[in-house]
Amino acid sequence: MAVILMILKFLGILLLVALCLVLFASGSLLFVPVRYAVEFREGKPVRLGFRVSWFLRAVQICKSLSGDRITIRLFGMDVRDLEDLFRREKKQKREYTEHRVTRSRVEMVDDLCDEAEKQENFRREEQRAQKVQVETDYEDFGAGENQDKEKPARGKKKSFSFDKISSIITFIRSYENRSGLNKIKKELAALIRYLMPDRIQGRICFGTGDPCTTGWILGAVSMCPAAYADGLKILPDFEEKVFVAEGYAKGKVRAVYFLRLFMRGYMDDDIKRCVRKILKMI
Repeated sequence: MAVILMILKFLGILLLVALCLVLFASGSLLFVPVRYAVEFREGKPVRLGFRVSWFLRAVQICKSLSGDRITIRLFGMDVRDLEDLFRREKKQKREYTEHRVTRSRVEMVDDLCDEAEKQENFRREEQRAQKVQVETDYEDFGAGENQDKEKPARGKKKSFSFDKISSIITFIRSYENRSGLNKIKKELAALIRYLMPDRIQGRICFGTGDPCTTGWILGAVSMCPAAYADGLKILPDFEEKVFVAEGYAKGKVRAVYFLRLFMRGYMDDDIKRCVRKILKMI
């Protein structure tokens, strides 16, 4: 009886440890943020650097501003270095086994005979395939002439249809879909605000040489909310043709936000109805 209790106790401890590990992993995936940082500098070509990290940089994907190589690091170690290490170990083991294994002369002669037989069979198959290819090419040439004669009779131009465009306009103007479309619009706007970086620093100086076009571009840029971020300077030059850009941005995202977004869309009947209709239209 005591032995059975000890076994049950041991199994219970294992299940508890496994449950704790599962809860820890799921909580980490949902609540630990994925941090990103992007740095760019105008040049020929434009230089771009970025870093995406998770769980105190235990998992990290980065690229330096001056280099072209994208590195993946696990707990500070480069994945490519680990792959090279494993390949080196496999190569050493293979060389060691090839050095230890000795083959008899009879086996070597048999291998040579098998290799010669394989080459002879391959040569025969290649000659047979060439003959078949010549015959099929001759048949295809005759059939191709007949098809070319029939093409003008079969060819018909397809007229463009505006049914899809009219159905999309009707879908947008429909009173039944107005509530769902407004909710989808709000969710998308909230998603864009959430994905915006927390910190932006940079300087953009541009000019086309024409004051009219420079002012037009400045007005178009001023309509973007990112143009009013703290730390970002936009300097128009109305006299000379110039473009200089450099900046730095960083932010973070959590997977729990996307889970909540999915649950809100799944629980809302208006959004589900709109999504079904959009999928049918596609």
